[in-house]
Amino acid sequence: MSNSRKNIFLTYLLILSMTVFSACSASSPSEKAEKKEPENTSVEKETPSEEDAALNEGTVEAPADQEESSEEAEEENTDSEEPAAEEDQDSSSEKEEVNLLLQQLKPEKNMIKTFENKDFSLTETIVDHNDTHVQRVFKVGEMVTLQILKWDQDAIQVVYEESSPKDPKESKLSNFKPNKEMQPMADISRKGKGDTPQWEIISENETLEVPYDTFEHVVIVRNTVKAGNKETINTIYYAPGIGMIKEVYEDTGKNGKKIESVLKKVEEL
Repeated sequence: MSNSRKNIFLTYLLILSMTVFSACSASSPSEKAEKKEPENTSVEKETPSEEDAALNEGTVEAPADQEESSEEAEEENTDSEEPAAEEDQDSSSEKEEVNLLLQQLKPEKNMIKTFENKDFSLTETIVDHNDTHVQRVFKVGEMVTLQILKWDQDAIQVVYEESSPKDPKESKLSNFKPNKEMQPMADISRKGKGDTPQWEIISENETLEVPYDTFEHVVIVRNTVKAGNKETINTIYYAPGIGMIKEVYEDTGKNGKKIESVLKKVEEL
C-alpha cells in the first residue's frame, strides 16, 4: 500500500508539473507580444505623419526659395552694375585716348627745327627728352632761351627757364630744379574756343600742311589775352612725334599785326 500511494503521489506530482509548465508556455507569447508593443510604439513615434512630412518638406524647400531669391537679387545687381561699369570703361577709354594723343605729341628724338616767317628767324632745338620732360632751346634772332617742359599724359607745361645759357646743348634733365610754374600750354582738361587767358585745346584731329611736310592728327591750342579793345591771340599747332610745327601770334589792336611761323626744315642733333 505504501508503494501504491507513493506511485500515486509521484504521478500526481508529474501531472501538476506538466500543468504548470503548459501554463507558463501559454503565457510566454503574450508577454513577448506585450514587450514588443513598446518597440512598435517607438517606431510609430519615429515615423512622421503625412502632415509632419508636408511641414518638413516645406521647411526644406524654404532655403531653396531664399537661395533663388538671393541669386535673382545678385543677378539684378550684376545687371545694374554692368551698364555703370561699361560707362566707366568707355569714359576711361576716351580719357586714355586723349592722354595717348597728347603724349604722342612729344618729340621722339633730339633735333633742330627751323621755322619760316617774314619778320625774324626762329629755331627750336630739342636738346634732350625722357618719359616726362623735354628740354628745348629757342633762338629768336640773337636771343637764346632754354626751357624744360613737363610733358606727360595730362599737360604740357614750362617748369624751368634760363636765358642765354652757357652751353645750350648740355642736358639738364637729370639735375635741374624747377624755377617756373607757368600755366600749361596744353591740358586735356581744358577744351574750348581758346578765348580765355588759359590755353585751351580747340581741335584734336586736324590735317596741316607746312613747308616741311603734311601732318595728320594735329592738336591745336590757343589762348587770348584781352586788354581794353585789344586782344592778343596765340595759337600753337602740335604734330605727333615732332611737337610744335606752327605758331601764330596775332595782335588785334589799332596797329595790330599777325606773325606766322611754320616748320621749314628738320635736322637731327
